[in-house]
Amino acid sequence: MKRSTEQRNAEVDRTLRILDEIPRLEVHHLFRARVLQRVESLDNSNTFAVAMAGGFNPRLAFFGLLLILNIASAMLLFMHKTPQSTISGSAGIAEVFSEDYGGPALSYYDQPSADR
Repeated sequence: MKRSTEQRNAEVDRTLRILDEIPRLEVHHLFRARVLQRVESLDNSNTFAVAMAGGFNPRLAFFGLLLILNIASAMLLFMHKTPQSTISGSAGIAEVFSEDYGGPALSYYDQPSADR
């Protein structure tokens, strides 16, 4: 363990000496202006492409899909030609039950018994 620490310290010292020997570079005074000008030209030319590529949001797409489905179901409900009421639905259920349990096979049970 101690040997690897010594090797690491030697590597760090050698790297720092190499960095100290590198000559310093002078930055041109118009470098920042040129970079900003280039960034602006790229932004202006590809605004739509950047918005479409980086602007896709799955939550927004899912929200849009749900909104379209809700609007379509509301249109189907309100634009239906025959209005549906709860009374006609319950009357239909009552007719079905009367047909099922009011047949001749079960009429024996409907008659009052003579014994009582």
